[in-house]
Amino acid sequence: MENNPIQETGVKIIHCIPIAKGIFRERLSYFTKSDVPLGAIIKVSVRNRRISALVIKKENALELKADIKRASFAIKKMDSIEAFSLFTPEFIESAEEAAEYFATTVGQVVSSFIPKNIIEYAGSLANPLQTGKIGIKGERFIIQTAAPERFANYKSLIREEFARQSSVFFCLPTIEDIKKAKDTLEKGIEAYTFFIHGGMSKNELLETWNKIVTEPHPVLIIATGMFFSIPRGDISTIIIERESSRSYKTQKRPLIDIRAFADIFARRSGKRLILGDTLLRVETIFHYKNGEYLELIPPKFRSLLHADTHIVSMKNKASKGKFEIIGSELKTLIEETKQNNERIFLFAARKGLAPSIVCEDCGHTVVSKQCGAPMMLYRAERENFFFCPVCKEERNAKETCRHCGSWRLKALGIGIERVEEEIKELFPTIKIFRLDKDKAKTHRQARSIAEKFENTPSSILLGTEMALLYLTTVENAAVVSMDSLFSVADFRINEKILYILLTIRSNVQKKLLIQTRNPDQLILDYAIKGNLIDFYRDEVTIREKLRYPPFSIIIKIAIRGRKNTVENLMEKLKGEFQEYSPDIFPVFAAPMEKSYGLNLVMKIPREKWVDAKLVQKLRSLPPSVGIEVDPESLLN
Repeated sequence: MENNPIQETGVKIIHCIPIAKGIFRERLSYFTKSDVPLGAIIKVSVRNRRISALVIKKENALELKADIKRASFAIKKMDSIEAFSLFTPEFIESAEEAAEYFATTVGQVVSSFIPKNIIEYAGSLANPLQTGKIGIKGERFIIQTAAPERFANYKSLIREEFARQSSVFFCLPTIEDIKKAKDTLEKGIEAYTFFIHGGMSKNELLETWNKIVTEPHPVLIIATGMFFSIPRGDISTIIIERESSRSYKTQKRPLIDIRAFADIFARRSGKRLILGDTLLRVETIFHYKNGEYLELIPPKFRSLLHADTHIVSMKNKASKGKFEIIGSELKTLIEETKQNNERIFLFAARKGLAPSIVCEDCGHTVVSKQCGAPMMLYRAERENFFFCPVCKEERNAKETCRHCGSWRLKALGIGIERVEEEIKELFPTIKIFRLDKDKAKTHRQARSIAEKFENTPSSILLGTEMALLYLTTVENAAVVSMDSLFSVADFRINEKILYILLTIRSNVQKKLLIQTRNPDQLILDYAIKGNLIDFYRDEVTIREKLRYPPFSIIIKIAIRGRKNTVENLMEKLKGEFQEYSPDIFPVFAAPMEKSYGLNLVMKIPREKWVDAKLVQKLRSLPPSVGIEVDPESLLN
C-alpha cells in the first residue's frame, strides 16, 4: 500500500496567496517537507501559469490530518521550494486591511505595490540591513500652500529626520513629478537620495532597490506608490505630494487608491503621514476640519499668486458670422509675447477639432458603434474623420445622422486641433509646440516637446491637461477653452477645474487670460481671487446634500457587453444589493445594441465602511464585473 506523504513526520501545510493580477483566488495550500519562512515568496502553478505567491501561514500536516480528509479539494505537493523573504509584517498587515477596504484579494493588493521584476528576481536581491524601526504614533498632517513653500518645508523636515537617523519616503503620482522633485530635494544629500519608478529598466530597478535596502545612512526615497513595499524599517515619514492628482488611482484592476493605502500603511507601521498640495482634496480638508489631520504649517486658504489674471467673456462673439476662437485680448497678448521674445502657454480642455458632433435636425449626438461613447472630430491630410477616444473607432466624417438621415451634423465645442489651425492662420510665422496624447504617446516624447518649447523664445506651447505636468514657468498664458468641462456631470468636476486654473496660474509670471462663454461661473471667481475657503464651503454643502464623499464611500459596479446581457445581469445585481439602495445608470447617453455599459452605484455612510457583509458579496461577483471603491468619477 502506498504511503500517504501527509502522514510522514515533518510534513507541513503551507498557505499562500497568489501575487498576480488576474488571479482572484484568495488562498492556495500545499504540503511540503521544506522549511519555508512566513512572508517568503515562492513559485506555484495556477491555470498553467507559473506565478509568485506569498506564504502567510504554515501548519503541521499530522495535526490537520482529519481536516485534510474532509476537505473538498486535494492539497498538492511541492517537492522543492525556492523561497525568498521580501516583505515586512507591517506591509502584509496593511495589504490585508486594504484588501477588505477595496473588496479585493490580498494578492491583488500586493501586486499593485511591487514591480514584477522585483518579484521575479527576488533571489538576486540583497538582504536588507537591520536598520531598526522608527515609530511616531502614525500621526497625519496636511500642508496646503504654494509649491515653493511646501518644498522648503519638506527639505527642512527631511534633514531633521536624517538627524534623528530616520529615512523618508517621498511619494509622487508620476515619473515626471519624480524628476522635478529630485532636482529640488536632493541638493546637499545626493549620496543618500534615491529615485525609483516603474519606468526603469530591470537592471536599473534591481540596482537601485539593492542600494536603498543596504545603505547604512538614512535615505530619501523619491518614488511612486508602487514602492511602498521597500523593506526599510527606519522610514519614519511618508509624504504624499500632489495629493489631489487623479494619477494616484491605479489604472488597471484592482482599482486601488494609493493615498488610501498610504494612510493604512502609515497607521499600521507607526509612520507619520503628510499630505501636500496647492489645493488638497475636499475630503482631506474635511478630515482636517474634523480634527482627524493635524497641520504641518497653517494651511493657506487664499492662493496669492502674482500673475495678472483676467476673465475674457466670449459671449456672442463672432467675426463676420464666424465662431470666434481667439479673442482680441488674446491676439494682443500673443503679439506682445512674440515681440518681447517671451513664451506663452495656451490651454485647451479637449483633443481634436471639436469634442462633440450633434445633428441639428434631431439633436442626437454622433457616437461610437462599438462602445457608445461620443465621437470627436479630427483632421487628416485628405479629409476629416470621427474618432472615439474610448474604443479608438474611426469613421468618415461625411456620414449622415444614423437616427434621422440628416446631413446637418454640426461640430460643437473647441478642440485643440481647431485652436492650432486658428493660431497658424492668425500668426503664420510663430513657432507652435502642441502637447497632448495624440502628439506625445510616451513620457519621453512629451518631455522632448516641453524642452524644445522652453528653449525657443517667441513660441507657443498649446496643450491639454496632460501638458500641465511638463509645464515650467512662462511669461504669459491663456485658457482658450475649458467651457466643455462645466457640463461634465461629475461630482469632482469643480475641484478639477479649480486645480487646473491654479496650476496654470502658478506657472505664469506676467499675464493670464481665461476665455469663456460662461463668465458668471462661480468657480472662475474663486480661481481669480484664489479663494479656496469659500470653494471648500460650497463644495462640502453640495456634497452633504447629495451624500457624496466625504460623507459616504461610493461603491461602483460596472458591467459591459451586449445590451440584453448587461441589463439582465444588472437587474439581478439590483436585487442582490437592494438593501444598499443602489442607483443604476448607463455609462453613455446613447448606448448601442452590441456594446453597452451600466453602472450600479451605492453610497455607504463613511462610518459604516468597511461593511463585511457587503465586501463578501462584492468578492463573490465574477471577474467580468468591475468593482471600484471610492472612484474618481461615476461617468466611466
